Order: sequence, then structure tokens, then C-alpha cells
Amino acid sequence: NALEFSSVGSIVINAADGATAGTFGAIQFLKDSTIAALAASNVTNPNELATSFGAGTIIYGNFTVVALSSGLVQLHRV
Repeated sequence: NALEFSSVGSIVINAADGATAGTFGAIQFLKDSTIAALAASNVTNPNELATSFGAGTIIYGNFTVVALSSGLVQLHRV
């Protein structure tokens, strides 16, 4: 299976947006950011990802909920 982001779009969120639900194949960090909460169907121990990431980092998985405590990310839909 190939992940295809371009045809289904993306959403940009920040901490003020709260928990954002959907089906996302990648989280791209546009600014230094901290994940407050995360749910993923194919990632073992997704709570371990509730930490800080530097701008430019991309993490892959099947994410269903993402919430930030700081920063700015782009969620790529699948």
C-alpha cells in the first residue's frame, strides 16, 4: 500500500485548535511543536509520541486524533 497525500489534502493546526480528528498518514512539524495527545491505529505505544519535535520533522502512521500543546503542524490526510 502506498500513502498518497496530494489527492486527499491536508489540514494545518496549532494548539488553539484542540483535538483534531480524521485519518492522517503523516504529521509534518512546521514549527517546533509539542504533541499533547495522539491516537493511532497502527502505532504501538502512541502515547510515547506525546513529546516535542523540531521543525521539519515528519512522523508517519495512521493517526486518528492529534492535539498540540504548542507549535504548528500539517496533518496529511490519507
